[in-house]
Amino acid sequence: MLLQLSALGVVAGFALIAVLSTLLANTAAYFVLGGEAELRQAVPPGIAMALVGLSAAVLPTAAVIAIALVVDFVVVRLAYGLNRRGTAMITAMHYALTILAAYGVNSVLAIYQTAPV
Repeated sequence: MLLQLSALGVVAGFALIAVLSTLLANTAAYFVLGGEAELRQAVPPGIAMALVGLSAAVLPTAAVIAIALVVDFVVVRLAYGLNRRGTAMITAMHYALTILAAYGVNSVLAIYQTAPV
């Protein structure tokens, strides 16, 4: 199966996912670190998750989830310089917030697509 994507669509989707993931990573770090998180530290995890998100088109779901958790853990550890426990807490919170955001967006799109015209 050949994916028919425009370059602009891929770049725009990547940018949108990177921005959303950066904001979610910053929110996760803010809750775990008690307000000591800076937005610039959340940029690498956001970009890394956007790159992993691009692989979702060609890899099985379980593989994408496993890769996302490992990459997020490594990048969060490098970005924030925390121990394993703190890194795991931010990674878990980032994952949970991402699931909630994806569910919310999916629900809104489902309502929009089934709404009468």
